[in-house]
Amino acid sequence: MDVRRAVAVSAVFLFFGALFAQDADVRPVVKNITASHVADAQVRVSWRLPQGFSAAAILVFKGTQPFSARQQVAALAPVAQIRPDSSFFVDRLADYNEYYYAVIAKKADGTLYDVVLPSVNATVTGIRAKRPEPDVAEDTADEPEKQYAAGQLRELPLPYLALAEERHSPNPLSGDVLAAGAELAGAYTEKRRVPLAPYIFEEDMFEPAGGDEYFLFGILKDHFVRKDYQNAIGQLRQFLSVNRSDEVTDRAIFYLAESYYYRKNYRQALNLFLLVAESIPVVSKKWIESTLDLYQLPEERQ
Repeated sequence: MDVRRAVAVSAVFLFFGALFAQDADVRPVVKNITASHVADAQVRVSWRLPQGFSAAAILVFKGTQPFSARQQVAALAPVAQIRPDSSFFVDRLADYNEYYYAVIAKKADGTLYDVVLPSVNATVTGIRAKRPEPDVAEDTADEPEKQYAAGQLRELPLPYLALAEERHSPNPLSGDVLAAGAELAGAYTEKRRVPLAPYIFEEDMFEPAGGDEYFLFGILKDHFVRKDYQNAIGQLRQFLSVNRSDEVTDRAIFYLAESYYYRKNYRQALNLFLLVAESIPVVSKKWIESTLDLYQLPEERQ
């Protein structure tokens, strides 16, 4: 399973590297698409126009399945046609279904540049109208101090512990690899100079009764939460050497990537974050951004 996914990620690397190496003028594709709520039944779809973007119009498509191929766009009518200099569209949802969006350029000859790139010009996370919350009486009593049961981890973020003595000499990544990773992560205008706080998935916050989750919880409790990242790496690698369920494997790989990230081995961390970018897209995107930022900082500024 791991080999199969590694091959898939390598193919994505090569595809994105070749695609984004082309001149922007012959590639009218918007970037960094997001969908967010602006009201209970309204969704704002936003994107960034790359430098040199040229089109006659922008078409917005909406569907109940993630867009991954141009055939899906061809089978639908656009929900809107807007000006080519637009960078957002507000959609009103009439039901509580989950929707996905794709933004496609319409060329001067009337044809579509119907390239579909998940997380670039097509959303990978569905969004639905918010159900109105029931009215509840205001509780004026002070909130009691939260009690933590045995076997429950405290919430993150935890304070970051600087490991100044654990510097690693980074291995150089090629320009194509960095460009591909940057496109997967999306554009960002402000570099993150400070490392992200440790992240633990909600599924791993409580001690399970048994199975793979129980062993993963033990590694997190004994090493990861204590910021013992060196031993966490060894234990997670051993844990992943045995076949596990896809969900547990993805989370374990993510924790292994975090451990390398805090050990400042950004090359290995980036490889692992990219490995789970498809199965954990939203969280991985932020960590890929931060890893790229820290990896490319000059040594004296790390």
